[in-house]
Order: sequence, then C-alpha cells, then structure tokens
Amino acid sequence: MAQRAAVKTTFEVSRTIQPIYVGGSVALSRNGRILATCLGEDALLTDLATGTELGRIEGNRTEKFSLRYV
Repeated sequence: MAQRAAVKTTFEVSRTIQPIYVGGSVALSRNGRILATCLGEDALLTDLATGTELGRIEGNRTEKFSLRYV
C-alpha cells in the first residue's frame, strides 16, 4: 500500500510583491515571468521572479482598458 503524503496545514509568507492589483484586467506572459495588472488607471508590469517593477503605462484617465499578451 502506498504511503500518504503529509498534508501541510500552515503556510508562511516567503515574500510579497506590492503594489500588484487593485481590480481590472490581469495578463501573464507566455513564459510566466511577467505579470501585467491594472493599478488604478495605469498598467503595471512586474517581473514575478524578482518582484521588480519593470514599467508602468499611464492610463488616459477617461477610458477603461484591458490587457493581453500576444
């Protein structure tokens, strides 16, 4: 009979990436490394491996937009 794996019941935060998301569209690059999120009216690009903010794209303050990697 196979042994059962122990179930983890507690979790500790290893790191936090902020700011990251406050509502709106979210897109992940194909390699899973860059996350694009809406932060207020701006788009925020974050490197998930390092937690570094790669850049910000300012919104035009009048229209809503969505994000998509192609």
